[in-house]
Amino acid sequence: MARKRIKINPSALLVSAAQRVELPALPISIRYDAEADTLYLKFRDDLSANRTTDDLEKGLIYDYHNRTLVGVELLAASHQ
Repeated sequence: MARKRIKINPSALLVSAAQRVELPALPISIRYDAEADTLYLKFRDDLSANRTTDDLEKGLIYDYHNRTLVGVELLAASHQ
């Protein structure tokens, strides 16, 4: 199946993220990598991830520091 490129709308990416994962009510830093088409939502600047889990069916990678969620990466962000 061919990948379809679309123009990136940051607001639409956030809506897509909110539909795919429950976002905490914290300041969130957001980074989009256009080449990889991934959106990274970082919830905790004071903690570094020391383990990850994934839900590749939903295109999500979760980063944790011990049991605290510190970030989520959305794969194929513009295709959701």
